[in-house]
Amino acid sequence: MNANMALFSLMGAASLLLSAVFSNLAYAQGTGYDVQEIKDGVYVVSAGGYNSIFMTTGSGVVVVDAPPAIGDMIFDAVAQVTDEPITHLLYSHAHKDHIGAAHFFDDGVTIIGHRETAKILKERADPDRPVPDRIFTRQMNFKVGDQTLQLLYPGPYHQGGNTFVYLPEDRVLMAVDHVVPGGVPWKHLSNTPDVPTYEKSVDQALGIDFDVFVPGHGQTGTREDITVQQEYFADLRANAMAAFTEVDFAEATQGVQGGNAMTEAYFDALTKSCADKIDAKWQDELEGVGVWTDEHCEKMIISVRVD
Repeated sequence: MNANMALFSLMGAASLLLSAVFSNLAYAQGTGYDVQEIKDGVYVVSAGGYNSIFMTTGSGVVVVDAPPAIGDMIFDAVAQVTDEPITHLLYSHAHKDHIGAAHFFDDGVTIIGHRETAKILKERADPDRPVPDRIFTRQMNFKVGDQTLQLLYPGPYHQGGNTFVYLPEDRVLMAVDHVVPGGVPWKHLSNTPDVPTYEKSVDQALGIDFDVFVPGHGQTGTREDITVQQEYFADLRANAMAAFTEVDFAEATQGVQGGNAMTEAYFDALTKSCADKIDAKWQDELEGVGVWTDEHCEKMIISVRVD
């Protein structure tokens, strides 16, 4: 595990401690994982800072994601609450830290993912991450037993193919590597390839009728948590834009020699202008403020300049 992943896991573990306080129903384990029933027949499985969810349907169990941190413990978690077999595995996206245990599932389990996820996995040719059996492009609605599911593609907020999993009857939304209830997004705005798409995806999430939000890491949340994230993004953009009028290029680069060094000095000054305002407002509101604020501001500043 590299340093970034270790830090992410430590933060996730801390979030899980908070999650236990707010659980509707939690099972004490001592087996390396926790199970929380968030709606009737809908469960969150958590281990090592990672979340998966599964649903009993009367006709089989549907699982979302297969993080290596949970691994084959998912089968014990399912068996703890139902005798139904697992019939479907849904991929949130192609990253190995969220689906790298998919090879544990039987061949008879139908794997579903976005077209871009399938494309990525074909290129990776990783036996731990089988290519989906069924793919979709924009939206996929289907029913398993008594459970209705919607797979929605909001654009590449984190990786091409990243998918919202929505249970309309239960009003549950799972969005992995999206936003973090009670905290700021991961490094560099969750390593997004497209900042405007990421911002738009937060608005899209709030356009969905849900009352429980399940992230890929950390504690579950509510609509209010996503509204807070929307405000955080708005502040990032506003402060990034303001930095371009508040920071003087000549002053920021005084005494600096060389084009690259001057550019770096200027962007450092822009970033500081944005970060100082973000930290002043959000320091006591969200976990991670002051840790990744510089990275978030710099990512937004670059987006404001070029997108």
